[in-house]
Amino acid sequence: MTPVRAVTPETLGAWVIKCNARVTAVDPMLTAGTANSRWCIADNYRSQLIRPGQRVLLWVSAHPQRGFWGAGRITGPPSAGDGRLSVPVHLPLFTEPLTASELSAVDGVRAMEVFRSPQQANPSWVSRTELTVLDPLLARLNISRG
Repeated sequence: MTPVRAVTPETLGAWVIKCNARVTAVDPMLTAGTANSRWCIADNYRSQLIRPGQRVLLWVSAHPQRGFWGAGRITGPPSAGDGRLSVPVHLPLFTEPLTASELSAVDGVRAMEVFRSPQQANPSWVSRTELTVLDPLLARLNISRG
């Protein structure tokens, strides 16, 4: 029997790369105006669905302004190196994050995976339906930092 998968090409809105600010320094990314260009991901069925050109959002945790800090695109296929799988991205940062507290007041995104399963390995995801709700909020943010 084939397992039921939450993420499919039909349900995917955008990938979410989670960055723990206690583990990964965010100040250099803020200075540069863009997130790191490669992120480690789990080697699982999700990594097999990642394609260049797909949307990706950066979620920063363990920070007073926990939430979405940037939006961009996957720039290449996942690849192995140093015994780990990673994915290349272009992720310009917003001038201000879209915080978890702001998002918790928005119908249609309160059940996002980053809220339901914050400790899950990268990549996380938002559904097409959730992205439809997020897009107007993200469009208000200035992405021209980097």
